[in-house]
This record gives sequence, structure tokens and C-alpha cells, in this order.
Amino acid sequence: MKKIYYSYFTLAALTALVQKIVMLLGSNLAESPLMANILTRLIQQAETAVQAIGSTKKTPLTEIVTAADLRRDNTYRSLRDTIQAGLRRQNEAYRTACEALWPVFEKNDLKLYNMSREKQTAATESLLADLRKPENAPHLATTHTTDWLTELDNDNKAYVTATTQRSAARSADDTVQDAEVFKDLKTSLELLENILNTMQAMHEPQNIDEVVAEVSQYIAEANAAAKQSQNNSSNDKNDNDDTE
Repeated sequence: MKKIYYSYFTLAALTALVQKIVMLLGSNLAESPLMANILTRLIQQAETAVQAIGSTKKTPLTEIVTAADLRRDNTYRSLRDTIQAGLRRQNEAYRTACEALWPVFEKNDLKLYNMSREKQTAATESLLADLRKPENAPHLATTHTTDWLTELDNDNKAYVTATTQRSAARSADDTVQDAEVFKDLKTSLELLENILNTMQAMHEPQNIDEVVAEVSQYIAEANAAAKQSQNNSSNDKNDNDDTE
């Protein structure tokens, strides 16, 4: 049987594939003792998956977390870009101040907003601590960015608060999360693959080769579509990345 490239799939795409496979096997192999239990299991898991799809995005708190993350990204990038632009300014005092501050940004990663959100939080805290060292105070004053640091600090803390609130809400929510359902479907599909391989080895029932060939065709088509979708998503993200 054709292998499923799970790393390409969203839960929605995998669920759609499962539904097609279940319909095919239900029409052709439902009477097989080897197939009955796994089909029942996949049907139940697909129903759960339909309810769980996007569960990590359904809560309004996730939207708040996303907005908080974007806000601190924008605050950081605008501050970084201001200091970078000052490196070219003709005003000597301003340029000198920026030349003193810029290595601090370099030390803490100029694109820290591309880190995982938890690492970004720590990196932002490190940047703020370095910028607030006594020797940088006059440079911040010259570049008029002292208050900007406070804004970045507040935005970073707001993000942490939002994630803490979301975690608390999730711990009290019994909705099955999509990652968990995806894992269960993967386990069942791997078991199904073993069962179909066994049936083929036994040459039972008579039409097993044709059924497996059709399942493989479904998988090949789904793999290609899932890979293309992932590539499109990656291209969209790269188009929005900072290219400095």
C-alpha cells in the first residue's frame, strides 16, 4: 500500500482521506473479520476529527494571543529599524548612539520574531535587559527610544499574560485538540496498512489487490495535494518575511 506522508497533512486533509478510504473499504471489505474492527475505529475517529478540526484556533483567546504576538513583533521591528536607519544619519551624536545600540540588537538576534513564541519571549527579555544597562541610557535618550523600550516590555508581558490565560482556559476545556486526534488517526491508518498487507499476502478476499490499488491511488492523490498545499503556505509565509 502507498505510504502516507503525514508531515504534509493537516487534520482536515487527513480526515478527508480517511473518509474516502473508509467508504471504499466499507463497500468492498466490510464482511472481512480483519477489517470490521479497524473500520469501526476509523469511522469513530473521523467523526471526532470533524469536531476537533481547528480546535486550537476556535477559542477567542487564541485570537488574542495571535494579536498580542503581532503587536510585540511590530514594536520590536519598528524599534530595530529605527536604530538601523540611524546608522546612516548625518547627525554625528545620533549616529554614534545608534552605533552603540546596534550591536545589542545583533547579539539578541535581529530576527528574533521568527523564533518560536516562547523563545521569542525570552529573547525579548534579554534584549530589554541589555538595552537597559546603565551605559546605554544616554544612547537611548539621544535616539528618543527610552519610552519605546517600555512599550516593547509591555507588549511582551501582554503576550505572556494572554498565553497564560489561554492555557488556563484549555486546561478546563474537555474538547479534544486536533493534534491528539491527528495522532490517533495516524495510529489507526498504520494498523490498517498492516491489515491490508496481511490480506494481500493471504490473497483474501479475491478482489484485495484491486482494493489496495485503489486505496493507494487515493493516498497518492492526497499526498500530492497535501504537499502542494504545504508548499503554498510556506511560500506565503516567505513572501511576508523580513528580507533585510
